Amino acid sequence: MDLKNTEPDVFESVDAVPESIERAITDGIDLNGAPLPKDMVCFYKEVMQKEADRVCRVRVAMRKKIIATGAKHFDQETLNQRLLDAGWEGLKAAEIAYFFS
Repeated sequence: MDLKNTEPDVFESVDAVPESIERAITDGIDLNGAPLPKDMVCFYKEVMQKEADRVCRVRVAMRKKIIATGAKHFDQETLNQRLLDAGWEGLKAAEIAYFFS
């Protein structure tokens, strides 16, 4: 058997599986047509939401690093305005007290 001729088909089928599985989970129906247990689907969605929330924590970490470093290079008003302009919330009272007092 020549693996070079079969590789594209193998990769195409592997790439299609995750999308099919996600669709089945969303529909609550296994690939064989059997219903998925609701507790399993709920738990899966809960874990995936936690992962999505964790990924969003990157923005929180970015903001903290910007404030800690930015406080060395910008005055309070400038740093606050730059945070707001970038889409973050402005400086909190505790941040002002720590970095600018």
